[in-house]
Amino acid sequence: MGVRFGVIGESAAEVEGGLELLRGLGVPLVVTMPASRMTDGRWMARVTPQAPADGEGPGER
Repeated sequence: MGVRFGVIGESAAEVEGGLELLRGLGVPLVVTMPASRMTDGRWMARVTPQAPADGEGPGER
């Protein structure tokens, strides 16, 4: 199963700020689509959580 989500804001700077907030909360991200203008006043970046290394995930024993 793949997981991805978007960060939406009114400017590229606001989207980047949202990404930094997520990183600051400890969410390791891989940006699959950098902040791009969708329409006037609407910007979006698409990201996926970075997968843990082998042996580091919650299901590993």
